[in-house]
Amino acid sequence: MQVCGKQLQRPWYHQFSEKRLKAWQPILTPAFTIPFYVVSGGLFVLLGVALIVTSSNALEHVYDYTDSSVNSNGVGHFDITIAKDMQPPLWIYYQLDGFHQNHRRYIKSYDPAQLFEASSPRTLRAELPDCEPSADMGGRVFYPCGLVARSLFNDSFAFAQRPSEVTDWQHVRVDSDAATVAWAADLNGKYKNVDPEAIEPRSGKANQVVMNMWILENFPPVKCEQRNFSGGRPLLPVVVATRREVVSQPSQSGGGNAGAVEVQVPDCIGYMSGNPACNFTRLGQPFACQDGYKQVSRKNWGIESGHLIVWMRVAGLPKFRKLWGKVDIPLKAGAVLRTHFVDNFPAKTYHGRKAIVLATTCSVGGRDDFLGYGFLSVGTLCLIFGTWKFMQCLYAPRLLGDISFLAAR
Repeated sequence: MQVCGKQLQRPWYHQFSEKRLKAWQPILTPAFTIPFYVVSGGLFVLLGVALIVTSSNALEHVYDYTDSSVNSNGVGHFDITIAKDMQPPLWIYYQLDGFHQNHRRYIKSYDPAQLFEASSPRTLRAELPDCEPSADMGGRVFYPCGLVARSLFNDSFAFAQRPSEVTDWQHVRVDSDAATVAWAADLNGKYKNVDPEAIEPRSGKANQVVMNMWILENFPPVKCEQRNFSGGRPLLPVVVATRREVVSQPSQSGGGNAGAVEVQVPDCIGYMSGNPACNFTRLGQPFACQDGYKQVSRKNWGIESGHLIVWMRVAGLPKFRKLWGKVDIPLKAGAVLRTHFVDNFPAKTYHGRKAIVLATTCSVGGRDDFLGYGFLSVGTLCLIFGTWKFMQCLYAPRLLGDISFLAAR
């Protein structure tokens, strides 16, 4: 553009601001749309078939044990016969049906700060309003508190296998470390244990006495595992013992103490020392963890347990699976996997179901045919539409841009 005989340089965005950008305005003729639909449909069908075939390579066994019988100790077992060779890694999930973790009141009932503030724990109910209606009991706040944590899936499992060429049962080790079962994003400082033996300044008592640290009974720093299942020996679960401690009960009137009460705490010492020790009981009697049992130190105990971290990431649907552990040995066809379980989680009270899942993975992840059938359905629809338009153009053609179709009726 020239002004007073001088050539002015237009800014680089002139074409955009004046809406003069070049545009591609294709005319979608039958010669273009029909091949497009046919080719796209063919590609979608091929991709869908490939996904279905690939997904079928992931083997899966699901066993619903909701109605399985248990003995007087709440212990039962069931067997899974391996139909095809399953190569490691083998993934073990628990599956719940009818449990609505996506309820708004449920999701909001937890305090994320309580889970990582290890140096200054909150010991008063007034400091944990987000945990209502499950913040404390008997004047001692729950650690961790809230409906999400307190409804933790607490069934425990032990696995043994009997290969087809062997007549006796062999223990199967399951890796349930937090780094194995939990998301990496959840391990980056979001969960840090409070030292149960540290002294709480206001009361002068240990944290595990002032707070109800119930999580330590589920995931203590040392576990006594049964390793011997030979001869079909049943599971006799061993739990961490408890001891009595005295704590002052706060007065309901707001001043002083109402008196001293006894509370039960896990009988463990040296939580933060790197060499913890616990006492155990079996069938209500003290047990030395020997004769087919072995003490195993847990790197991830308390709220750093992988099982709690997995549970705290709530599911969006009432039927869901959560990862329990990983098996690093192969299971051959014809082998029998025996799953011993301790029935602690009351699925029947909310008319739900619970199951154990043993699965392998493939190049696209776990067994899931939905994506493959989705591609197959879209591809089939494209092929049908493309074929229909081709037949229409073949037997009832019309001129492109025929203005007779624009005539007022």
